[in-house]
Amino acid sequence: MTAVELRSGVIEKPLARLAPVYVIVGISYLGYAMMATLFVPMMLSPTSPYVPAGASMQMRSLLLGVLLMLYPMAQVVGSPVLGALSDRFGRRPVLVASLAVTTIAYGLICLGLAAHMLWLLALALAACGLGEANAAIGTSVVADTTNPEERPKYLGYMWSVVSVSYVLGPVLGGATAAHFGYMLPFLAMFAILAATLATVFFSFRETRVPDAGAPKQSIAASLGNLLTVVTDKPLRLYYLVNFLVFVASMGFWRVITEYLVDVFDLSVGEVTVDYAALALTAGIGNLVIMPLLVGRVDMRRLGMISTVLGAAGVLLVLVPAGAGVAVAFGALASIALAISFASLSGLLSARVGPERQGAVLGNNTALGFLGEAIGVLGGSMLAGISPILPMVLFALIALIAVIILRTRIAPTDASTQTAAP
Repeated sequence: MTAVELRSGVIEKPLARLAPVYVIVGISYLGYAMMATLFVPMMLSPTSPYVPAGASMQMRSLLLGVLLMLYPMAQVVGSPVLGALSDRFGRRPVLVASLAVTTIAYGLICLGLAAHMLWLLALALAACGLGEANAAIGTSVVADTTNPEERPKYLGYMWSVVSVSYVLGPVLGGATAAHFGYMLPFLAMFAILAATLATVFFSFRETRVPDAGAPKQSIAASLGNLLTVVTDKPLRLYYLVNFLVFVASMGFWRVITEYLVDVFDLSVGEVTVDYAALALTAGIGNLVIMPLLVGRVDMRRLGMISTVLGAAGVLLVLVPAGAGVAVAFGALASIALAISFASLSGLLSARVGPERQGAVLGNNTALGFLGEAIGVLGGSMLAGISPILPMVLFALIALIAVIILRTRIAPTDASTQTAAP
């Protein structure tokens, strides 16, 4: 199904159906954007109540990496299950259930912050990741309402909304935390999520009618869908390329805050503003540049060019010329990697039919979270040794993805659909 037919028989434009989903995804990432930035100065501070007294910088970096890893690592488990279940039961009921779990999890985050209990905070982040299906279902809704040719553009719009969240989250959360402490921003997110849950429950319209005759699938079988990233021979190279770019880009976006704090000794207000600037440029890449390129540039070629530029920008962050220059080159990397995200996801989506979009894009979203978990944990561990090491590693990983895309995926392969394995 390439567009959603209304009861009147009129075909609604994709953007009109996708706007509510974009809002939902944006709200979801608003909270995670605050985690990714506020937890850095909170954990790296020598006086942090969440870290054992006298802990070294290497120990604080390791604990920070583990804490930030829990959310995306839990999503690795949750995304393929919820993506596949949304294929079976429809997008709406799975979205409602995931929002309910996420809302409860944010309540636990507030309790963990108020009580200075790191274990409760970690548990809440894991629960939040397990219940968070907004990105996986969001990409599936995009697939429900668009055709393969225009899909990369609308996927880019979704990631641009995510970028807006990464602008607003750090700025608003950082300003609030600086004046009122770390708990209040997450308490506000709890209230916003509760309101979003009520709105979705009463007003969200289904974009995929479940097939009553389709075979039932258990949760264990849904989780097993993730194994197809290895067993599905026609798609596994596409999955691999996406995964490598996820590790490089998400790792870079998470660890650059540690780099700025460690090298330039930035305050919580300064680092959140700089991080928001990087998110803004990523949004420009998806919202302004990507739509201009769709239909004019082959997605495979665009993926290669943008990933190379992203790797170059990551390396140029290391130029010893001050925080402003580092953020400027980080903006170059952010624009390029954001375009790489959308083009490579669209390339994968174009390879399968509508009946597999939820499962395949759910798998790809799960790989994104796995890449983020690996990137943030590995990058934090390396940053404890030297803040330069993660940047070099992420640039090399991105270039490996380009090499695979250039040498192992032929242009003709990138334009045909495959059947279910």
